[in-house]
Amino acid sequence: MGFNNNQLFEKPIVQVIRERSSIRSYNNQPLDLVLADKVIHFLNDSKGPFGIDARFKLVNANVDDTDSNLKLGTYGVIKGTSWFVASVTQNTANNLVELGYILEKGILYATSLGLSTCWLGGTFKRSEFAKIMELKEDEILPIITPIGYASESRRLVDSFIRLVAGSKNRKPWSKMFFNNNFSKSLTESDAAEYSIPLEMIRLAPSASNKQPWRIVKSGDNYDFYIEHAKGSEKALGYDIQMIDMGIALCHFELTSLELGVIGNWQYVKPNISELSDLTKYVMSWVSKIQQKPSSY
Repeated sequence: MGFNNNQLFEKPIVQVIRERSSIRSYNNQPLDLVLADKVIHFLNDSKGPFGIDARFKLVNANVDDTDSNLKLGTYGVIKGTSWFVASVTQNTANNLVELGYILEKGILYATSLGLSTCWLGGTFKRSEFAKIMELKEDEILPIITPIGYASESRRLVDSFIRLVAGSKNRKPWSKMFFNNNFSKSLTESDAAEYSIPLEMIRLAPSASNKQPWRIVKSGDNYDFYIEHAKGSEKALGYDIQMIDMGIALCHFELTSLELGVIGNWQYVKPNISELSDLTKYVMSWVSKIQQKPSSY
């Protein structure tokens, strides 16, 4: 099956996903603000599976235009760029899924433009980022990402963090993808035209590389579940793994649509009994059979 580019990117989405990596070392090259503004507009114009608004803004961590004395620091291990994208949403499960979907879509767009990024999750409620974003009482700022140009020689700390996070250690298909229920693994041959979209989920980034997505093929549909790590919902005051689910939904949908495998997101609540307390249903991709045009 050939690629049917959806015009969002100038190269196949599978290539963009494989090119994206978490970059912490940048080369101090001045950011092309025209490109960066394109990414911000792309983010603020995008919608995810729930159609919920999220807010995104480009922030200069050294000197922001709104206050020449404002200092934000570089949040630890990030070196060589002072530019960040900050994100704001409300603290609900659906909002967090939506944020993960939109921000990953924007990060992939930035990757296609030759820009580098790195997902940084944390609690930024009292940070200078929150002041710049004019964070409201019912909002959270769960994710920021640096944006810039990767250093050709990555520092030792990059390699160390990737080693600690296990970024190159991806779970096998048998641990993430299932056929009809959680007791039978899904093979790539059984997934057929969805084998590539599922593989792009396997390559997706996630907090601490937990890869919490669990997907069950049910007929022509794919039911998405989250398997929480113990304590993950309480550690930050919000459920960062729901953001991971949004990232997975983004990879799956963009790849499916580009391959011409059509469907949409629906809440169908499958009846699967063998769930642990940590495993919960999120939503389903419902396949659509493409109709051939009638001949007259």
